[in-house]
Amino acid sequence: MLAATSMTRRAAAFLAFCLALASCRRDAETRSSTYPAAPVILISIDTLRADRLPMFGYRGVATPHLDAFRGDAILFTSAFSHVPLTLPSHASMLSGQLPAEHKVRNNLGYVLGADVATLPALLKSRGYETGAAVSAYVLRGSTGLSRSFDFYEDSISNRGGAAAGQLQRSGRVTARIATQWIAPRAAKPFFFMLHIFEPHSPYEPEAPFRAVASPYDGEVATADAIVGSFLDDLKSRGVYDRAIIIIASDHGEGLGDHGEPEHGIFVYREAIHVPLLVKLPHSAMGGETVDAPVGLSDIAPTIAQLTDLRAPASWTGRSLLGPRQDGRRIYSESLYGRIHLGWSELRSLADSRFHFIEAPRAELYDMKGDPAEKRNVLAEERRVYAAMREELGRFNSAAVLPSAIDPEEAKKLAALGYLSSTPQAARGPLPDPKDRIGEIAAMVRATTLLHERRLPEAISAFREIVRSNPRLSDGWNQLGSALESAGRYEEASEVYRSAIEVAPELAPELGLKRGSLLLRMEKFAEAERHARLASRTNNAGMHLLLARIHLARKEFGPAEEEARLASADASNRIGAELLLAQIYSQQNRLREAAQLVASVEKQIAREGIGPVETFEYVRGDVLARMERYDEAIAAFDREIKAFPQHRQPYANLYLVYMVLNRRADAERALDAMVSATPTREAALFAARSAEALGDSPLALRWRDRAQKMGKT
Repeated sequence: MLAATSMTRRAAAFLAFCLALASCRRDAETRSSTYPAAPVILISIDTLRADRLPMFGYRGVATPHLDAFRGDAILFTSAFSHVPLTLPSHASMLSGQLPAEHKVRNNLGYVLGADVATLPALLKSRGYETGAAVSAYVLRGSTGLSRSFDFYEDSISNRGGAAAGQLQRSGRVTARIATQWIAPRAAKPFFFMLHIFEPHSPYEPEAPFRAVASPYDGEVATADAIVGSFLDDLKSRGVYDRAIIIIASDHGEGLGDHGEPEHGIFVYREAIHVPLLVKLPHSAMGGETVDAPVGLSDIAPTIAQLTDLRAPASWTGRSLLGPRQDGRRIYSESLYGRIHLGWSELRSLADSRFHFIEAPRAELYDMKGDPAEKRNVLAEERRVYAAMREELGRFNSAAVLPSAIDPEEAKKLAALGYLSSTPQAARGPLPDPKDRIGEIAAMVRATTLLHERRLPEAISAFREIVRSNPRLSDGWNQLGSALESAGRYEEASEVYRSAIEVAPELAPELGLKRGSLLLRMEKFAEAERHARLASRTNNAGMHLLLARIHLARKEFGPAEEEARLASADASNRIGAELLLAQIYSQQNRLREAAQLVASVEKQIAREGIGPVETFEYVRGDVLARMERYDEAIAAFDREIKAFPQHRQPYANLYLVYMVLNRRADAERALDAMVSATPTREAALFAARSAEALGDSPLALRWRDRAQKMGKT
């Protein structure tokens, strides 16, 4: 019996040695295998949680196309995003760096610098053609991402009033653009990044998948179908088998697991554990699994290795196909809570078993025994906690805080009286996000009231939110939107000021918002100074607002110049061309204006983006100047129906009816305008509209009514 046991042990040891030897040989073989001219394709599926896929054991949805791809690819089961936000996560994928290194820490307020070495730039230097097509506004080329590509398709229109995270297009449209670009280059060395926004919220699955119990899962099925069609096209062109194809997600989704409905705040496993699959040419190593922890910054070094290129020294990521290191720990962070909500930032380290989260109250989870991270084992695993805390401390802790404001931006803010003013936020320790996550539910409820145009209730709800948390810049921003929608411009302007004071890092975007409001208030000089806050991070948005300011001043030459600069950015092209049409119309260049309106109409139809604010108004204005009054009236009515808070169409309708000598209809137009936003400011606008036509009796009545209305 003893001899048998000894033989069994020797056999087991021999088997273990053989397996280790085979693993070493496979690692060595992988490191030496390169594909210098192979097509390289990176498919990014936004907001896809790893644990909501069948390949990770989930049974709530079918993903036949991703499952089939998994058979051809290597699956990395412990892949982590470095930040649960779209822009900084993609910056890590393309730069091989952590967020503190490439310096993009949030979706807003940051630009990938020209000094950051990127994967597409590296491949271009070796003869690759490079292209990308993205499905979300937050990945627009002006964020610095397009700089390294030959082709970057990002024509997701920036529609007024929509949050940046909601500006998207169907992944099917984006995949079609990708296949059209790849088709003539199928036999050449090329790199292409395809980004689809499914399953990002709002969860609106394609028709075949709406029956899936969870709308999120229905969007996962939609993403699977889109990717499947794209891969089928690659196969039909003979690209698939020769290509290096990586499928990954930029981050996961909270789905309420720790109280967060979506993502960006927490760094729990559901937000940072992502699928990552690598298919080599001819499906080498297809079906294999790697359990060692890896990060999304490893993608760029992996592609460099596979295409036989030397990775830049600045890339801190490691090749996914290098020697396996089970003891490696992956860094993640979120500054969203600090920048947008006035809460503490979060940082974390994850290895093959434990996940440590640095917060005002630290957390440690055993992901093997508790994958949902419900039980904090920090008190029981003090040595693990101490070791991970020490290692986390070696990361660039100074850079974890929001980066210092650029000196030029600081000068602009100081000139506008922001940095010298008393901040809204009291000083002191920042709260732990897990203690304040309930406030997100209150924000969601208030935002719903705003979208439903229940404005008094929305205003009251947002006021209570910022009263309880004066640091919450998103609350100030949304309160400003509610007040602006209600026509309470002076109050909205002061609230936007508070938002900038709370989060000067967001001054470029918030400055555009306040500048647009100041333009409505005819405070042109101040509006222009706010527009210029966006020169570094949203140059096209700055040019668009400057064009509107020049037009309001009747400075047609500068207005046209600024509008043309804005139109160079695909995300702002529709707005810029509508503005150009207005500029031409006011100069009586009606044929050019009409041609632009027709062109914009085709763009809207092509993008399938539904009603676009000011489109029907501009069309109506051109038609009215061409004396096609009935068509103009119909256009103004369509604008009013879609955007009842937009005052100018009512004023133009009043003008057309007066020209047609239909005084009763003209007066009803102004009545309807004030009924849509029953405020003193709206009544004064009606008075000014009447005064512009010399209708003194009507203007006087509206001024009397404005005085009685007060400011509410």
